[in-house]
Amino acid sequence: MSWPEIDIVGTHVGAPVTVYGKADRTPGGELAHEGNRVPDIVALDSRRLVVGWRAGVRDSRDPSPKDQGSIMYARSGDAGRTWTVGTLAAATAAHRYHYVMFLNDDGVLYALLGLIDVERDRDREGRVDGFPTAMTARRSTDAGRTWTDFPITVEVPDNGRGVVVAGRPLRYGGHWLVPYWRHAGGTTRAGVLRSADLRTWTPGALAENPPGVAVEEPQIAISYDDPGALVMVTRTLDLRGGASAAERDARYRVSAAHCATATSTDGGLTWSRLTLDEDLPNYYVKTFFTRDSGGRHLAIYNTLAGPFTGPAESRPDQYREVLHYKVRRPGEPWGPGRLLADGRRLTRGAARGWDVYPSADEYEPGRFFVVWEHNQINIKVAELDITREFPGDLFAGDWELYGGARRAPGGGFVLRSGGTRASGATRALDVRRGCDFTLEFRGRVDDDSALDPRTGDGVCLGAKVANGARRLMLAVQRGGVWSMRKGSPVWERVHALDGAGRIATWRVTVDSSGVARLFRDGTDTGAAWVVQDSRERPQLTHWVTGTPGGNAAAATVEWTRLSPAFPEPLPLP
Repeated sequence: MSWPEIDIVGTHVGAPVTVYGKADRTPGGELAHEGNRVPDIVALDSRRLVVGWRAGVRDSRDPSPKDQGSIMYARSGDAGRTWTVGTLAAATAAHRYHYVMFLNDDGVLYALLGLIDVERDRDREGRVDGFPTAMTARRSTDAGRTWTDFPITVEVPDNGRGVVVAGRPLRYGGHWLVPYWRHAGGTTRAGVLRSADLRTWTPGALAENPPGVAVEEPQIAISYDDPGALVMVTRTLDLRGGASAAERDARYRVSAAHCATATSTDGGLTWSRLTLDEDLPNYYVKTFFTRDSGGRHLAIYNTLAGPFTGPAESRPDQYREVLHYKVRRPGEPWGPGRLLADGRRLTRGAARGWDVYPSADEYEPGRFFVVWEHNQINIKVAELDITREFPGDLFAGDWELYGGARRAPGGGFVLRSGGTRASGATRALDVRRGCDFTLEFRGRVDDDSALDPRTGDGVCLGAKVANGARRLMLAVQRGGVWSMRKGSPVWERVHALDGAGRIATWRVTVDSSGVARLFRDGTDTGAAWVVQDSRERPQLTHWVTGTPGGNAAAATVEWTRLSPAFPEPLPLP
């Protein structure tokens, strides 16, 4: 059985409620066709909520139409405990819909809709690609109970994919701004639509893309440190390693990936050039981004996705399965990534276990209602409080010793293995506190063995941290430090150093994109790599393993510490 066996949310996330959970299934229980629901949410106050999402559609000419259908919605008057479900915009033989995004103008709700003209959008094989040909709108003056057409004009030239909206509108400088993306100049680019009356929408300039990168799904908010400026955050498609589907697939399987960001000082009329932001992960799936009333910025992102080729079964095992979030307080750097949601798998094939496409709306300072889709079936809503401090202790249990390991005087462990049976100490982690982490430990190699990169035999002083989404693997040998990189099952040396096994304090930081950096006795070694994506059960483990020929391995760990920050090390209890 895969991790997790039950639905899990982070420490400061409320119990999720399933708003809607119907999907067409095959007789074997799998999804009849793959279609993202991509929900949005608006909070009129702490009790009145409206959620919208896309419901898939069948097409006799296309057995698996994606990203198109009717737009459904649900209302709650009791803070999300119960919901009334209806259809906001129904698909017909002539029209379907790609997206819904809500705009709240002092309690009057507008639903911005991506309209698909079915015949105009068909390719030579009769398939509809699912992207909109126009943006339309509907309005509700009674908190989402009833909706009427609201005519709008969008002054964007025909570009084959219309206007695509995936980010929340923002009232700024006397105008409403809606982030959007479209085809332009042979690629995809992002900007904002501007309106003073909500009826006529005109575009500002499109931001220039980073070299070799296409952008989509932009989000906007007031800038980090300048209330007179805007920041735009986009998902990226990295083409630098090659433009073919196979080359993109290969790059995303082994590399870190990031959002692109730009700023504007004139309300989106012009933008600085988009640049990749190493603080904001993005694996070619929507990163939600907003600013709360206290000036805190919030980003919600998936820890592994990508434009992977082939059938669902060929994607990495943990594809799109874990949502994390991170917060930036005014005048401070981004905090560590934290677990938002990780639900169990409801299917074995397409969309198995996905927690993806988040959106959120603030209802009190620093408190949000968050919506996302789980397994392309359930629309889920939960409360998120970003004002609370992050707990420092990540452990869920005490240390367990195995394979002849014993406690050392004053704390720590003595580990010894005469063969391939490991000797070690392990401690379960509280996955609800799962986050970017820092591992620190002080130890030495007492008996050196020869590491086999393929089998893992011969680890002299091993350390493993699994947080439910990623896994750090580290082996300190007398000739250097070894690890396993993202997308690889074998050990490789990341830091060559004669005498690495002597007593030392090692520190490894792993950031939101999975990039690890290695320090020895407080000094940066210069070694950096991307750790593995992994669904292994959350844990911290130290171990040694000898070889089949009897080449023993032994080590002493004086102390070890795991935290989301960089506190001074404390001895083991």
